Amino acid sequence: MKLTNHYHYPSSSSSHYYHFFFLAILLLSHPRTGRCYTILGGLPPDPTDENNNNVDDDDSLVTITLRHFQNRQIRLRTQPRDTHTGRLSMAGTLWEAGPVLADYLTNPSCPLPSFRRMRVRDGNENENENENENENENASRFRRRPTVVELGSGVGLASLAVALSGCRVLGTDGALSSVGLLNENFERYGDEFIQRDDKPKGLLLEWGDGKAARELMEKELEGCPPDVVMASDVVYAHSAREELDETIRELCPAGHLDGRVVIAHRWRVDPKGEEAFFKGFEDEFVVEEVPVEFLPPDPYYRTRSLMDLKLPVSIFEMRRKW
Repeated sequence: MKLTNHYHYPSSSSSHYYHFFFLAILLLSHPRTGRCYTILGGLPPDPTDENNNNVDDDDSLVTITLRHFQNRQIRLRTQPRDTHTGRLSMAGTLWEAGPVLADYLTNPSCPLPSFRRMRVRDGNENENENENENENENASRFRRRPTVVELGSGVGLASLAVALSGCRVLGTDGALSSVGLLNENFERYGDEFIQRDDKPKGLLLEWGDGKAARELMEKELEGCPPDVVMASDVVYAHSAREELDETIRELCPAGHLDGRVVIAHRWRVDPKGEEAFFKGFEDEFVVEEVPVEFLPPDPYYRTRSLMDLKLPVSIFEMRRKW
């Protein structure tokens, strides 16, 4: 995501104090700054612990354990600081909602229709489905793989996890440097994908650019909208919410009743405004919060605040009404 497009700073001389305050809040709301190591199913480990296998000598590497993949560890490169300005890199940091989104979408019980159909056809659920035996094997294989577009992919954790589950994934971001980081992380696991189309692809997509969104679907998805639009930690800046709304509606257009939008959100500085963003879709979408039993099992993720009854991280699932 392009940082310069997502902030409108006050014109007064105190603007740099505002900038410092906003970034400080984001850092404090993140589970750990600098190295960010997240274990789904447990709290983040202490990076100073010599016995902690998740601590890497390279501060730019982070290790994530995916509990639904037999506790498989995924290592990704981050870019916590912009190499030119030294400021916090939003896209280059692994924020807290990203691992929660990856955990939900790789859960064998994830109720998304396209994911359930994939599990049925792969023989992972006890349902019968008739298939034409004379169909071309590759075409059948392509058709049953859900298509997923991630917005604001950052370091690409959710995109990579969903691709390893069997989906065809396009990870997008609004800055070329972020897209480069995305593809670098995808390449780290390139050998695990049997065919070229299996590997997730990092692409440039700026929010609010409807033409670019339509061109992406035309070029990469044969003109069809994706089965799932997903995102995490993208509702943090008020100035970008309108553009994000437009892009989501473009990728999940009217009539795409089987499509789903899934957003994992870490509540931060503006809970009322952040909640209003999700409620704003209720004119055309059914908006539901994912039940707590689908969140990571650690009590931290399943305990609501006494002040506003919100979870630390919520997952919202949206589907078209018509």
